[in-house]
Amino acid sequence: MNTLSEKQKRAVAIIIQERIDEHLGRFPYARYPVEPLEGWHKIFCDPASVPPETIKKALGWHFGGWQRQSLPSAVSRTIATILKAWPEFLPVASSEPQELFRFWQGQLPDWSTGFSAAAFLLHLQRPNDFELVDRHRMEAIRDLLQESLHSENEASLSLEFTDLEEYTSIFRSFIPKLPYKDDSRIKLDRFLKAYGNRHAYKQVSPDFRTTEPTIRTFTWDGLTSERFRMEQIVGRANCDVLFACLLLSLEAEKDPTIKFTVGEIADYIPLGTAGICNSASYHYAMIALFGGQRGRDYFKLDSPLLRPLFTEQANQSTRDMKLYLKHAEESLIINSKYLIKV
Repeated sequence: MNTLSEKQKRAVAIIIQERIDEHLGRFPYARYPVEPLEGWHKIFCDPASVPPETIKKALGWHFGGWQRQSLPSAVSRTIATILKAWPEFLPVASSEPQELFRFWQGQLPDWSTGFSAAAFLLHLQRPNDFELVDRHRMEAIRDLLQESLHSENEASLSLEFTDLEEYTSIFRSFIPKLPYKDDSRIKLDRFLKAYGNRHAYKQVSPDFRTTEPTIRTFTWDGLTSERFRMEQIVGRANCDVLFACLLLSLEAEKDPTIKFTVGEIADYIPLGTAGICNSASYHYAMIALFGGQRGRDYFKLDSPLLRPLFTEQANQSTRDMKLYLKHAEESLIINSKYLIKV
């Protein structure tokens, strides 16, 4: 696979471009925000300075458990083994990459999970040498190559160090063949992750779509707007953050409006907005956003029954977390108190 011709690379690139929108439309952006990964690249270059909690968070992110309290048992065991072996790893942390890989190979008994963990740790330590990889991404590359080469021979994944080198080489050879400029790397990585996991879509509604948030990080410090009175937002809970992000998103609109449906508001501030990636926290914030809990008055809803309904649900511990989706077609306007120009 590592001796692909230019014609073969272009053939794979064409297939990717034909399918990328479909599969990125199902990519779980909130499980894999890019900001933490960028920070870990700087931290893990000195393994001795990485605290156990950061190791745990990083590996949890890699296995799709960002901001989640529970992980699959096999993943939890692998992470626990790595944490326990970390002090023993430090003396060899500056060794050649293959030695680092062999170290983890000897430490992690469940190699089906351990391989992805070892590959991720190598990527964090040496991002210039190794791309982000796991079995989903490797299977995606294998399937794309088989299709483009019209081959029916299904090569097995050996989960060896050479696979990491080969994947990195092939991945980087595809980037120049894609038309997304500075976004080609991240789009390709996300596509391969989603494409390699495409069989899981059978359990999901065909209409299900994901959206990458436009505002992924947020701070109240120095918050200003030419159209909205940000200082009127007195709360600092997640729902208040989401409302602020909504206003910031609307600030950039060429043809501003203040009239929306509940569903349109949700589209502006999808899961992952402002780093709110935990689905339970996000859904609760969305319910509170449309209610009057703690005196909130962000919207004027056409239906007088809706605000009390959302408020009641926000105050209940056993609330309907998808309530706002059930009322997606309901109309509302932003409260004029938050507008600089009415």
